[in-house]
Amino acid sequence: MFKIYECVLKDSVLAIIFTLLLFTSPVLVYYANNFLMDVPAFSLVLVSMYFFFRFIQSENDKYFYWFVFINVIAGLLKISSLMIFIAVFGLFVLEMFNIKIDSERKIFQKPLKQFALLISVLVIQLILYMYASNYNSIYNGGIFLVGYLPIWDLDFVQIKVTFDAIIEHIKHDYFRRETQIVFGIMFILVLAFYKHINKIVLYIIILLSIGFLLFGTLFFQALKDHDYYTINLFILIPVIFLGFLQLLKNKLYRVYSSIYFRVILIIFLIYNIKFAKDQLVNRYSSVGWQNENYIVNIQPFEDINTYLQSLGIKNDDKVISISDNSINISLYFMNKKGWTNYGINLDSLKIEKAVSLGAKYLFIYGKEVYKEPGIQPFIKNKIGEFKNIDIYSL
Repeated sequence: MFKIYECVLKDSVLAIIFTLLLFTSPVLVYYANNFLMDVPAFSLVLVSMYFFFRFIQSENDKYFYWFVFINVIAGLLKISSLMIFIAVFGLFVLEMFNIKIDSERKIFQKPLKQFALLISVLVIQLILYMYASNYNSIYNGGIFLVGYLPIWDLDFVQIKVTFDAIIEHIKHDYFRRETQIVFGIMFILVLAFYKHINKIVLYIIILLSIGFLLFGTLFFQALKDHDYYTINLFILIPVIFLGFLQLLKNKLYRVYSSIYFRVILIIFLIYNIKFAKDQLVNRYSSVGWQNENYIVNIQPFEDINTYLQSLGIKNDDKVISISDNSINISLYFMNKKGWTNYGINLDSLKIEKAVSLGAKYLFIYGKEVYKEPGIQPFIKNKIGEFKNIDIYSL
């Protein structure tokens, strides 16, 4: 991202400040240090953007090849990361309809070759995701989402609950609220004074904004609980920064070059770094709500193995951890294969199916589960108890 700003603006100080400003989002900082693919995909997309701008400046095809190649990898890691690729594809389509994107020349001067390369990215994604969908339907019983979670599948009450949850994420997870307002003002100024910014940047902002809205519509349900779904939407922010800085440079150069402007930006940056730090402290705190379930219910699974061996439970015995609504957290900590309540939903038929597939033991740590009629046939033979965890033979 720094290299993009250096490449376009030729200003190292602003390039450093605005690159660091993006990385004051608690969501980016937190997930950059964790295992989900969203941040690596997002990072690759920033690399591809750099190569696209180098391609525009130099007209050297090798940069376009790098842009295509890196987007292939990013898309295979996370399909939503292809927003910038789709925006560039949109530029290509606009030029094919003789809409002038660059005032001096055409961006895509070898349209057949470049179209083939752009289409190849989509074909590779299609093949991989068709394979993934088929594999998932055969082996994983729908555990992994290969699809979308649109707003139109919800009723009015569910939409309101989800929208309220999104507002809470906006308060705590993405950026300071004041900072988000500043970003919004930048966006409005860029659109209002569009004649003073590069048309390529303007078109990319418009196309990414449309993609932003479409993504929010298609994955609205996921945005209730999963803040990381927004990570690849952040690609809009560095392009807005770029447009805003071009606007300042072209229309208000005295402000753009002013030492006071840069000092204010540095203070603003520190103000946002403090926010990110505080939010990360909260996320990792042992007394915060984020880790309460782990401290109260899950942590005993880390120390349970010696006790399980004393009960004659073997390392390769499959189990059901029915209080756990995650995909595999309690299973991971006790190093066992099996099932959690994810996908089972306390359904006796699904528990019976798991037993038929080899589940030998049932673990319960949430006492409210005992009220559920679906588990009653499976709690006849209690063989042990470890801290808050009851163990039954199936």
